[in-house]
Formats: sequence, C-alpha cells, structure tokens
Amino acid sequence: MKKKLYLFSLLILCVSATLFVACSDADFISDDPQYRQISVNDAGGINPDLSAVPYPRLSDYGFFKDGVWNMKPANGVLPFKPASELFTDYAHKQRFVWMPPGTKATYNGDDNALEFPLGTVLIKNFYYENVAPHNIRKIVETRLLIKKAEETETSSGWYAYTYIWQNNQKDALLDSVGNGQFVPITFTENGEERTINYKIPAQSECIMCHKINTTQSVNGEKTIPIGPKPQNLNFAIEYKDGMMNQLQKWISVGYLDSNIPPNINSAIDWKDETQPMELRAKSYLDINCAHCHRVGGHCDYTDVRYNYSNSDLYQLGVCMPPLFFLTNAPYIIKRGDSSKSEIVMRMNTTNQSLMMPLIGRSTVHEEGVDLIRSWIDGMSGECP
Repeated sequence: MKKKLYLFSLLILCVSATLFVACSDADFISDDPQYRQISVNDAGGINPDLSAVPYPRLSDYGFFKDGVWNMKPANGVLPFKPASELFTDYAHKQRFVWMPPGTKATYNGDDNALEFPLGTVLIKNFYYENVAPHNIRKIVETRLLIKKAEETETSSGWYAYTYIWQNNQKDALLDSVGNGQFVPITFTENGEERTINYKIPAQSECIMCHKINTTQSVNGEKTIPIGPKPQNLNFAIEYKDGMMNQLQKWISVGYLDSNIPPNINSAIDWKDETQPMELRAKSYLDINCAHCHRVGGHCDYTDVRYNYSNSDLYQLGVCMPPLFFLTNAPYIIKRGDSSKSEIVMRMNTTNQSLMMPLIGRSTVHEEGVDLIRSWIDGMSGECP
C-alpha cells in the first residue's frame, strides 16, 4: 500500500513538473487572481502622479482592467488608430489616449499633432500574433508619452518611457536604464513565417523621431507626439458602442475642443487599393518618413518633404537629385523608373549605412516597397 501511494505521489509530482515546464515555455497569459495588480483604477479612477511617474510597472498606472495583459482599456482610456500605420518589423499596435478629467486637446492644423493638456498620456503597445512555437500572441513593449510639464522655450513638457514585457506576459517593467533591448521572435504574418531580432529602441533612438527643433538652436530640441494628427484621425473605427469618426468621438467624450474645421485634408489607409495610387503612396510616406523629413526634424538637412499636405512633387523628391550619391540612383524619385530611384534603394535594404528609415526596422517592408515601386513606375513623363 505504501509503495502504491509512493508511486502515485511520484506520478503526480512528475505530471505537475511537466505541466509547469510546458506552461513556462508557452509564455501563456494567466487569469490567476494572484497575478492581478491592485491598480489606481481599482481605487476609484486613473490619476497618475506627475511628480512620481514613471512608475516601475505598467500595471501601476491603472490604464487597463481585468489584468494589464488583456489590454482592455479602463474608463477614460480611449483607443485610437491612424489611417496608415508606421511599419515596425510587422509588429501589430494598439494605441490609447488618456487625459485628466475636465481637460481636452485643441486643433493646431490638419498635419500637426493635436495640442494636448498637461497630464495627457499616449499609450502604444507593440505585439505579435501567431508567435512560434505555440502560435500565441506576444506583447513585446509598451511606450508611453506623458506630458509632465507645461511647454517652455527649451522643453515641450513631454517625456517618453518604455516598458518591456516579461516573458510570462503578466506585466511590463520600466526600462529604467534606457538602453532598449533585442527580442528574437518568430511569427507568421500574411501566411509567411518570419524570424527577426526585434529592437526595443533606446531612449536616444525614440527621441530621434519624436523631436523637433524649429529654431535650429543649441538645446532647442523638443520631444513631441507624431501620430495623433487630425489628418490621421478623421475616419471611423469600431468602439465598444459602435462605429464612429474618431475626431467626433474625441469631442463626444470631452477629449477634443469642438472647433475643428469641417473639411480636413485627410490621409488614407495605404493598403486600400480602391484609393488613387498617389494618395496611398503619400499616406505611406507621411506616416513613415514625414516626422524626420520636415523643418526641425532629424533629416531636416535634406530638401525633401513627405508630409501628406505637400502637393509639390519636386519637394516629394520627384526628379530631385539626392543629397548623397548612390550608384544608379540619379534622382530621389525618377519618373517611371523605380529601379533608378534612391528612395526605393534605401527602403529595400537593411544595410544600416543606407537604409531608410534609419531606425525602427530590421527587415524590409516588402508591401511598402511594392507600393512605392508601383507609384513611381506609373508616373508619366521623364526627369531632365
């Protein structure tokens, strides 16, 4: 009897150990109550202390309910989505905005980010679906932009923080050193399995894109949001209470002043093949390139400008000689010939001395390259 009891106990122990190893390898998302964080929201409303942020854990903010890993926004945390999305090694993204009660953003032009009040938090999750070997979702990082102070001559008041997700997917921890991290990941997207070494950017790399220095002065760089522009938000998405135009939704919940203009020059989804090719290409270039290629941006030293509202084809690079010589690329965009266009050569490489964008990807965005190729090859006329 004792021997049977011993063998049964040993069997239970072995099975338990096997399950533990299997679950650990799967990096599953648990609903076990012991992992639920007591968030600020549970105590009666989100109210990050601007003098105390950044908090050590993403869950400390209370932006998400029912476990931070579920990414269900708490009351007052509003999802949003730009018409076209920046390419980041095929990562999926979720974006949210939270503002202190009684405050709202204001309009500052179709292609400028909204002017946000003190205390605003912009939240961006990066994750993959169909991740090997268990075909699961894996959240990699969450980036926060927090407006901690009012704008001054030398500061916008915005501060950027990165939270790196734990392997068990139960929470994300602050990258307090600011060096970023590499995350190898194998996933299936559009029916194709890909393996990449995803780069969570260092603090200095984040600022490279999220900065502007319109005065070109020493210490004149300011950290700013780049995605939530009226031109990017002027279309409907699905909310839990139905479809609604995002700008109107922001107004209805008190997050945006209602004095926005009736007609906004709006970007489109570059993947929408029912739209004109030129508008699709311009939308793609705007979201992927315009934040650096603008006055005061990181690539201000070139004359090319990729903002969606720009109607000057030469300023878009059409028949413009490149600043730096590349063999067989006499123009940034050579009418009718993508094979002789600098922009395609830079998009279609991972050579860090040549690639554009400079950061944010480790692989070629094949669909984006195909779009720009088709747009260029369909141009009539010739460059001189």
